[in-house]
Amino acid sequence: QDLAPEDYEILCVNDGSKDGSGAILTQFAEAYPNVRVLTQENQGVVSARNAGLKAACGEFIWFVDADDLVRPNCLGFLRDLARNAPCDRVIFGGYQFTDFLTPREQALEAEGKLPVNVPWQDAVVWRNLLRRSFLEEKSLYFRYPELTHGEDGLFLYEVSICAPVCVQTDRVLYYYRVHTGSAETGLSPENRTRRLNSHIAVTEILAGDGYDMIGVDNS
Repeated sequence: QDLAPEDYEILCVNDGSKDGSGAILTQFAEAYPNVRVLTQENQGVVSARNAGLKAACGEFIWFVDADDLVRPNCLGFLRDLARNAPCDRVIFGGYQFTDFLTPREQALEAEGKLPVNVPWQDAVVWRNLLRRSFLEEKSLYFRYPELTHGEDGLFLYEVSICAPVCVQTDRVLYYYRVHTGSAETGLSPENRTRRLNSHIAVTEILAGDGYDMIGVDNS
């Protein structure tokens, strides 16, 4: 990245991994002073994100999934954008790919010409840079650990109704990886049921009195 290591931190939440990831993360933390490792028993993505959010010290928060990619040398651009147009939320472009970037995609990425193919900016948290003080002031975090799907959209909905000052760029800065045949993307009955139950839960939350939890008038 194009910032000095002391200007940004990388918080790696080891959510009970059993594949040696913890040891690899420890090696990175020993080699790079701006890398910190948080280790917890496996509790899922909601708990992991909350752990990172609680431990963060930076001015802005960017949630990054472990198997995805971020554009090299983009942090300086994001910092300047956020400071030149004082805001609480920066929205940027995302590109979804399967397994690995093809040679054509790699060439376009090197030229900064990958197109935005993830249009739903309010449904995926990784297309957003969020001011930490704004989240703290509004008591915003991932409130529902039981959710396995849809937690991004619910969190960003709560962010939106707190009226953050936003700035947006079409530059693609995040590359979202889809794994062929993974449990997450598969169409097994179990996965379909889990998705359905989670989305029903999100609907029930939005239809209930959840607004009161973040201090918004629900009258």
